[in-house]
Amino acid sequence: RLQRCFEEEKEAIRSWGPNVGRRYIERVNFILAADHWDDLFNYQFLALHPLRGDRQGQFAARLTGGYRLIMRPGETRHTAVIIEVEDYHG
Repeated sequence: RLQRCFEEEKEAIRSWGPNVGRRYIERVNFILAADHWDDLFNYQFLALHPLRGDRQGQFAARLTGGYRLIMRPGETRHTAVIIEVEDYHG
């Protein structure tokens, strides 16, 4: 589903609404363009931070409002694995 939402804006908008759907595509494109996982921490607009508890090893990046993009570093640290989009206030 996440892949389809990335590839098809209409699907992203249908899943999360226009603001979150478009921001999801924008953020994933930005993450794909990064040279290294650690570089993502240099961008304040992402507000990338580690999660705790049962989500240890995962990170959240700001999309919009209470929506966060949950991901983890890939095997080589040059990639990221998108896990889900979550509404922290939902």
